[in-house]
Amino acid sequence: MNAKNLKKLIKSGESAHLEFKESFGDTVIEALVAMANTGGGKVLVGVRDNGTVCGVEPHKAKITSWINDIKMKTSPSLFPEVLIVGIQSGSAAVFSVKDVSVKPISTKGKCFIRRGSSNHLMSIQEIADMYLKTYNLSWDSLIDPDKTPADLSLKKVERFRTLLEKQASVTVPDDSFTLLRKFSLLKNDRETTFAASLLFSAKPPANTAIHAVRFKGTTKDESTEDLYIQDDLVAETDLLMEFIHRSIKRGVRKVSALKQLTHETVWQYPPDAMRELVVNLVIHRDYKNASPACLFIFDDRIEMWNAGEMPKGLSLDKLQSGDYEPSARNPLLTRVFKEIGLIENLGSGLQKVCRLLTGAGLPLPFIEALASGTRIVVRSENPEKYTEKYTEKYTETLSKSERAVLSLTGGSARITQSQIARKTSLSLQAVKKITAGLKNKGLLRRIGPDKGGHWEVL
Repeated sequence: MNAKNLKKLIKSGESAHLEFKESFGDTVIEALVAMANTGGGKVLVGVRDNGTVCGVEPHKAKITSWINDIKMKTSPSLFPEVLIVGIQSGSAAVFSVKDVSVKPISTKGKCFIRRGSSNHLMSIQEIADMYLKTYNLSWDSLIDPDKTPADLSLKKVERFRTLLEKQASVTVPDDSFTLLRKFSLLKNDRETTFAASLLFSAKPPANTAIHAVRFKGTTKDESTEDLYIQDDLVAETDLLMEFIHRSIKRGVRKVSALKQLTHETVWQYPPDAMRELVVNLVIHRDYKNASPACLFIFDDRIEMWNAGEMPKGLSLDKLQSGDYEPSARNPLLTRVFKEIGLIENLGSGLQKVCRLLTGAGLPLPFIEALASGTRIVVRSENPEKYTEKYTEKYTETLSKSERAVLSLTGGSARITQSQIARKTSLSLQAVKKITAGLKNKGLLRRIGPDKGGHWEVL
């Protein structure tokens, strides 16, 4: 680094990877520790907060002393690169540290992380998460010291076998312990993972608790049903879906007798979208946090909260577009849920939720970080329409092709006419004619332009 580069660096200002310090001391070491834990960076010593250079004395003995001080006060020891760069107003010491492979780094027993241009003391939970990630471990794969295989319910293990066989359409010949070992849920026949405890314990642990409440109206002033669920994770998924089904509004949609004899049920929220959200609530929860997950149902919305923040940099736009790298907080739990058919593909759940809600004419979910966890809110724009007397304009006799087009546009609101043509083996001209006919019948509407707009099934 030369004087020109140093001036440019100072001009860029403090950031997540750059900090200014007037003199060397423990705060410099804290900044280096924070940067080593968060992608690396540089600390410029001899530079004031406003970017003016107050300077340091460029003695080699002093540099050696600084490096030794950093080495002695960090664990695992940090060895930053130190350069003395002179400019017209004096010299600055440039301390550079890379993102380290073994984390977290601490100084005097404290771990720091970089947030913006500040250093923050890491919480115990953040330290544990960083440690597990460093060693490519997950919490659900660790041994539960409070459980042994004798604490597991064979009935629940056999239910897992039955669901597995049903999903795979094959018979699983293994005995219970062999089956659980193959899924890495048991280790050495005597050690039970946290995942196995959550899935099969005869007496489910306290950290499985979920608080489910149906409120009257749109506030928390009065509730009509209040449940505290504490069961294995598969059972909890079914119990939560039953709770949702009896708590949200539903109606009927008239269908031509030529199509089917019974009418269709219309739900306030798409049941498949709700199941995806419930599964997300269960398998992506941070079970190191003892706080119960929450499911609150109001007249106009459903709110879900569980411990564990969303992956950094993940936004609703990225979820919709699929422009993100899927990750699983609990990979063993995720694998089990996938093998028994409760999830399809890792990372596709919230994408599917967005697609189903849009197809049902509902707003996209609201997602936010809240109290060391994640809250998801799904809203119903017009809950009053879902009554037992509610019917839709679906009385016309539709052709097979018309029903196929309606099904595709209802399931994926942003599908293009070219994509419909490929999926139905119809010509593009035929698809255009069918969509025009459905619009004339009042069954389909185009919102926005051909490019960038979406379909709405009426």
